[in-house]
Amino acid sequence: MISFLFTDLFLQLETEQVERNYIKEKKAAVKEFDDKKVELKENLIAELEEKKKMIENEKLTMELTGDSMEVKPIMTRKLRRRPNDPVPIPDKRRKPAPAQLNYLLTDDQIMEDLRTLNKLKSPKRPVSPTTPEHVPSAPMESPSQRYEARIEEGKLYYDKRWYHKSQAIYLESKDNTKISCVISSVGTNEIWVRKTSDSTKMRIYLGQLQRGAFIIRRRSAA
Repeated sequence: MISFLFTDLFLQLETEQVERNYIKEKKAAVKEFDDKKVELKENLIAELEEKKKMIENEKLTMELTGDSMEVKPIMTRKLRRRPNDPVPIPDKRRKPAPAQLNYLLTDDQIMEDLRTLNKLKSPKRPVSPTTPEHVPSAPMESPSQRYEARIEEGKLYYDKRWYHKSQAIYLESKDNTKISCVISSVGTNEIWVRKTSDSTKMRIYLGQLQRGAFIIRRRSAA
């Protein structure tokens, strides 16, 4: 009888010990799961923030370096594929952008603009009553020719004509230099053109077109 009671008590103690261990391990597993979940969430947030910063930096770099300009595709000769040849994998390497050339205002152009503004702002002198009416006055120097140029909805309006991206043009300068170009892009206050001879890109401002520093002519696309 005593042996039976001892066995029953021992079994009860073992059962309670197993239940305590089970509850303890269950709590530890739940705590570990919660910690892992919090750690994973923090890692995902940190990774997303890092990718967001990288995208913003790349966008800023593209805006500063003009990386959004068009890239001239590489002309390759395609060979006829044989029936047993594997499908060719396209080359994803990017061709470096051609050199870009910015045209800025020269000192002579700045002085010319200042003289034109002074002439337009200067008041007219009253005619002296003693001056005979039949005496002709000295001829006034006329300002340089002005051209109408503006940009609307991604198109250039110049000299009563509309120009758009990828249009073939001739670009003439004051020294009678004539260059064959293609309009690469149209910005808010300037356009980019690409020379057909060497793919060099040039930026032309609206002020230069309005003053006649550069003249645009249409040409037939080759």
